[in-house]
Amino acid sequence: MQTATQDFTIREFADRAPGARLASLTAFFVNGSVFGVWATQIPAIKDHLDLSPGVLGVALLCLAAGALTAMVGSGPLLGRVGSAPVIRITALFFALILPLPALMPDLLSLCAVLFLFGAAGGTMDVAMNAHGALVERHLGRPIMSSLHGMWSLGGLFGAGVGGLLLQVLPPPVQASILAAALLLLFFALHRRFLPGSADQQAEPSGLALPDRGTLLLGALTFLAFMSEGAILDWSAVYLREDLGGAASIAALGFAVFSGAMAVGRFCGDRLRQRFGGPVLVRAGAVLAFAGLAVALTGGGPVVAVAGFGLTGLGLSNVVPVLFSAAGAKAEGEAGQAIAAVATLGYAGVLTGPALLGFVAEASTVGFSFALVAALALVIAAASSRAVAQRG
Repeated sequence: MQTATQDFTIREFADRAPGARLASLTAFFVNGSVFGVWATQIPAIKDHLDLSPGVLGVALLCLAAGALTAMVGSGPLLGRVGSAPVIRITALFFALILPLPALMPDLLSLCAVLFLFGAAGGTMDVAMNAHGALVERHLGRPIMSSLHGMWSLGGLFGAGVGGLLLQVLPPPVQASILAAALLLLFFALHRRFLPGSADQQAEPSGLALPDRGTLLLGALTFLAFMSEGAILDWSAVYLREDLGGAASIAALGFAVFSGAMAVGRFCGDRLRQRFGGPVLVRAGAVLAFAGLAVALTGGGPVVAVAGFGLTGLGLSNVVPVLFSAAGAKAEGEAGQAIAAVATLGYAGVLTGPALLGFVAEASTVGFSFALVAALALVIAAASSRAVAQRG
């Protein structure tokens, strides 16, 4: 009787998986959109509180600290209550906190709110990746790349619409309107998530050290996020100062990189289904290496922008496949594994650009990008060992 009940539950989850995929796409879009809206508010908050760049950096570090702290503890939380309830709660708090930074009267209150904002966003990030891996398992085909592509689309939406609204509305009003709209979208579909019990452990465990396989996935995610962060922070500097490009060309570096990454992610699920996760990661990392090599050939700013586009295309599916591989672990272990991988990856975004800045100070920005290209080859070499064939 127990086996029959389990079989029925598995069939029920499989039937609900297409609807859960739609809900997951919405969650990724909402998360990316909130971050996109937040990005439009940073200059206004800086002016409102008269913050220097260094002090603003400290405030932004509080957001990152909140995200990292929450990610570390999110694995046991997912095992206790399941990913779907965590997504619902954190999405609500993440959107509700969005208007608050622009209302803070001083730096201390801003740092406190940003810590909570980062904690909500970081926990939601882990939970929606864990749920995406769960849906992928019951659906029987890859979906993680399209989920991450929807996050990129959400970021573009939040930044674009948010920037337009800021021209006619004060920052708190702009954030409140967009937060309300995003919550309406989210709660219109939230019932389609798989039940919270779908990935809930019978005996929830506390914090535990990840195994070697998870650490390898986390290390590669660290390198991939580090590479993305390097292009975010240093591509414009390289195009402007090393290659002498105009300001308009310099701004295109990360824009083309991001656009190519979004396109690659929306194509990634089909490619992964056809060729497998290890091949997709390996080929993507080699393409990223080739793109950076093109950017470093000295062919001029336009050629370098094209190289950054190839790099974005190459890196686009590396992180989704690594998250999917973490989520493919045994029932009850996926949440812990994804939390560990997400934490290491986020650490790469934070520390990577700063480390490369020190390298650039001692040499050149171009040499820093050469190191990033070498990291892509490390990812390619380790991909088969890190990603299972089902990944």
